[in-house]
Amino acid sequence: MEQPERSTIAREADRIQQATASDARRRALAAACVGNLVEWYDFALYGAFATLLAAEFFPGADPAGGLLATFAVFGVAFLARPAGALLFAHYGDRLGRRWALAVTLLLMAVVTAGLGLLPGYDSVGWLAPALLVLLRAGQGVGLGGEYGGSAALVVEYAPADRRGWYGGWQWATVALGLAAGIATAALLSATLEGPALRAWGWRLAFLLALPLGLVGLYIRLRIEETPGFQAVQRLGAAARTPLADTLRAARREVVVGFGIVAMISATFNIFYVFLPSQLAITGRAPLTRALAAALVGLLVAAGAAPIAGRLSDRVGRRPLLVAGVIALLLLTVPLTALLQRGEPGGLLLGYILIGLALGTLVPSTFLAELFPTRLRYSGLSLTYGLASALFGGTAPALATFLVRRTGADLAPAWYATGLTVVAIACVVLAPETAGRPLDAGGELASGPRG
Repeated sequence: MEQPERSTIAREADRIQQATASDARRRALAAACVGNLVEWYDFALYGAFATLLAAEFFPGADPAGGLLATFAVFGVAFLARPAGALLFAHYGDRLGRRWALAVTLLLMAVVTAGLGLLPGYDSVGWLAPALLVLLRAGQGVGLGGEYGGSAALVVEYAPADRRGWYGGWQWATVALGLAAGIATAALLSATLEGPALRAWGWRLAFLLALPLGLVGLYIRLRIEETPGFQAVQRLGAAARTPLADTLRAARREVVVGFGIVAMISATFNIFYVFLPSQLAITGRAPLTRALAAALVGLLVAAGAAPIAGRLSDRVGRRPLLVAGVIALLLLTVPLTALLQRGEPGGLLLGYILIGLALGTLVPSTFLAELFPTRLRYSGLSLTYGLASALFGGTAPALATFLVRRTGADLAPAWYATGLTVVAIACVVLAPETAGRPLDAGGELASGPRG
């Protein structure tokens, strides 16, 4: 098939890319992945400790009611993501990816450590859950700017024939960060006695975010700006109003990305946030067992992502997306039924299969390739920030509500399956992006000069 003509930005980016040493590309990949891992570790802790946080900050409610309140606060961080996405995307597309990503990581580390220092309801009353909401909103702002920036950085540094491989590692570190948070919670739950874990043990995991964040920040500050954005800067083509330009010129791409991210985010949070806590409060499985099985599933997803990404460099992004979406369509309901039984073997098998399906998707490269360099941070942040806020952040609370209201354990799974049907339509509408220039010719790619 005939390739689109390369824009001036693409040709300039190619020249800069060719002059970029391979070790600089590896450092950039490490910087994006380490920072991404740290931020997702921070974010995972809240869901992993949901039952303990419910007792600490909502002690007057029954266990299910307290969990519902805790998941409602969980959703606050997702509702705050669009604010972070819009803020950091604006500066990321105008001034560069590097500094925007450094600020998101520092913000995430500070507010997560603040959660570890937060007094409980017994000490300060309703001020405790109010501060919990505020700090969770801060986490949402930080993470809202993270995904789009790190995906843009990875793809813009990657050689043209290895963008799937690079993006696969970025997607893998989302799973690894979540796995690290769950593993930390499982380790503390297994090694500390109940009273110690409830009193102070869970706080250790949140406090660890600060030194981890500082290490990630140091690594990020040592890299240069991406070749793609350097080209945009040299040509004076940075968007003056990147968010508005994205909504004007890339509406179809935003819709496609929105539908795919909505499915992924909701499925992730139902399986890895809602279900472990639901199994624990219903007595079907100890929290430690549920978290251990979820951890295995996340490690499977992390292992599958780079392999799927490399495969997508050879066969295209859409075949991998189709395979992953169809797997979720067929497996979500039966695997939820299997997990709800709480049996050790069923938990392990269920989480392995769902992890494999999610790992196959490798959305980072595909979503990044949908948008031109001058609008990439904004396009990614709009699709990811809005979709994860509306469908990911609300998923645990909605799942808890659906189960309580209907008495049907599979209601959350049917909800996720409905979103998967929408995602299939989006994949059908999506173009193949593998092998194409990151910036094809035309106004969308090149933008105004001066």
